[in-house]
Amino acid sequence: MAATEMTKGKVIKILMYYRNIDNEIKINKCIADDLEEQYSSLGAIPIDGMPKAQNNISRVTENIALNLPDGLSAEIASYREKISELHRLKAEILKEVSCLEFKQKSIVIDFYLYGLKWEQVAVRNHYSERQCKNIRNTALKSLAPKFSGNSVIVNYQLTA
Repeated sequence: MAATEMTKGKVIKILMYYRNIDNEIKINKCIADDLEEQYSSLGAIPIDGMPKAQNNISRVTENIALNLPDGLSAEIASYREKISELHRLKAEILKEVSCLEFKQKSIVIDFYLYGLKWEQVAVRNHYSERQCKNIRNTALKSLAPKFSGNSVIVNYQLTA
């Protein structure tokens, strides 16, 4: 058995968090881009449109490198790392959900990943709401050991 036992509640939190991953990625990307643009000196350099490459580091690149404060590049790198971590988490969650049986996968994806209501899930899958909830419970029991065996999912700290 894995060192960290995954409970039904944790599995539900992870599946509910899946819907927010794209927004988290977008926010972190905007913050990193804003930090880069804030200290970019490209706008202040007159460029007349004529190429002036001399096969070395350009003055523009040098100015950008010199204008970055000491901790800023580390902060930008941490945002970029967070973005790649979120991409990995999203891929791993989808990979583990994809290993379920078809009816379990369909219900879990509809309810947790797409955010549909139970009535909509029941209509889409041609089951009653009660049957859908029973299938969901079985799927969550199947997902718990899969999530606890996945190092990316286990090691990720969910934000509030």
